[in-house]
Amino acid sequence: SLLIANRTASKAIKLADDFSDMGNIAGCGLDDIGKRQFDIVINGTSASLQGDLPPIPTGIFRRGACSYDMMYGAEDTPFMRWSAAHGASLCLDGLGMLVEQAAESFYLWRGVRPETAKVISAIREQLLRG
Repeated sequence: SLLIANRTASKAIKLADDFSDMGNIAGCGLDDIGKRQFDIVINGTSASLQGDLPPIPTGIFRRGACSYDMMYGAEDTPFMRWSAAHGASLCLDGLGMLVEQAAESFYLWRGVRPETAKVISAIREQLLRG
């Protein structure tokens, strides 16, 4: 099952309804998450760019859960740090997704699949240099 949570509950519910034919998908406001627990929590907000966190409750991670922040930077994002401190076993950022999407596009256009591990490593080094 998938739960889409948003600051505006009606937007989350509408999005869930738009994709309801794909499985058990529900929507709610961030305030309505309550005491539910999840295997994967994805932060799709831009809060990390400002050093903030989305208003989500503690205790949302099941044992062995993963958190994924769509943002990335030279250091772990605030969401990644919060997730690790609140029970997530694995915390990832969005750099890999960015590079893999670009690699897939490059493959479609050029018929060549780039070595993404090298690209990710080079970008991480550049981020650390500032």
